[in-house]
Amino acid sequence: MSNHQTKAAKISLVVSFCVLALKFTAYFYTNSTAILSDALETITNVVTAIVGLIVLKYALEPADENHPYGHGKLEYFSAAFEGGIILFAAFAIIFESIRTIIDGYDVKNISIGIGYVLAASVVNLVVGLYLIRVGKKQNSETLKAGGMHLLADVKTTAGVVLGLILYKVTGWQWVDPVIGILVGLWLGHESSQIIKRNIGGLLDETDLESVADLAKNISTHIKPGIIDIHNLRIIRSGSFHHIDAHIVVPEFWNIKIIHDLAHDFEKSVVNDYKFEGEFAFHTDPCHQHYCKNCDIASCPVRKSEFKAKRDLSAQHMIKGPQYTD
Repeated sequence: MSNHQTKAAKISLVVSFCVLALKFTAYFYTNSTAILSDALETITNVVTAIVGLIVLKYALEPADENHPYGHGKLEYFSAAFEGGIILFAAFAIIFESIRTIIDGYDVKNISIGIGYVLAASVVNLVVGLYLIRVGKKQNSETLKAGGMHLLADVKTTAGVVLGLILYKVTGWQWVDPVIGILVGLWLGHESSQIIKRNIGGLLDETDLESVADLAKNISTHIKPGIIDIHNLRIIRSGSFHHIDAHIVVPEFWNIKIIHDLAHDFEKSVVNDYKFEGEFAFHTDPCHQHYCKNCDIASCPVRKSEFKAKRDLSAQHMIKGPQYTD
């Protein structure tokens, strides 16, 4: 496991316990359902921080005989699991808020409660931004999901504080549980986005952002003789990407020339790609379909003049063979 990722995961776990203590202290003083709902969400932070720390240990293990693509997909499982825990918390918060509306209660010591939850929110903001920064740098879905969750926690806490201020000013008892319900609905939305994004990773859903970034690298490092690239696919395994693609090369070239070209091309692209990766190329002979896109001057089988190189955009490369523009 990367030292940076380990450090970030441990910080997330310790901070989650501290924030949980602050919010339950605030609930003890105030008896506020909105604060309780915020504290219940923080319990999910603790659970997911523990899961994240365990998952990162195994997700960063190198590829082996039984796992030739590595263990990185565990990160998607971890993040999707986190989304599921948040969704469960959302339902619990909504249920408790509705029960409070029916049974009634009294909020007290509002100023003290606001002080505790604001302190917790500042801690979450700082650590959330830190986790996202490290997650992006290390290409860790687990850390990015954890950071996004903490920032979502900051937003819900802000709503709770505003609700408590409104309650204190107006004395409207219904404000506090209604804020709790709104917090639950917000968390339900956030959790669905986390689950959707990471199930997509488990199912190798096309990540247009990664494909676009790869397309830029390919365009930068394209070599003479690579006439076209299509059927590009990416299998994401955490920070490691396995890339399948068809490349069109001159039909009269021998296999050694094609092998050396593909090897050098792969090396230059991967070295400049933000993820670790490897290519698996299927080579297609041009069959004179691509003459107008081929700039090989000494071609002995050319049937039409060269006009322009292909624009190897992301959308173009994920499609199948295209003989005409």
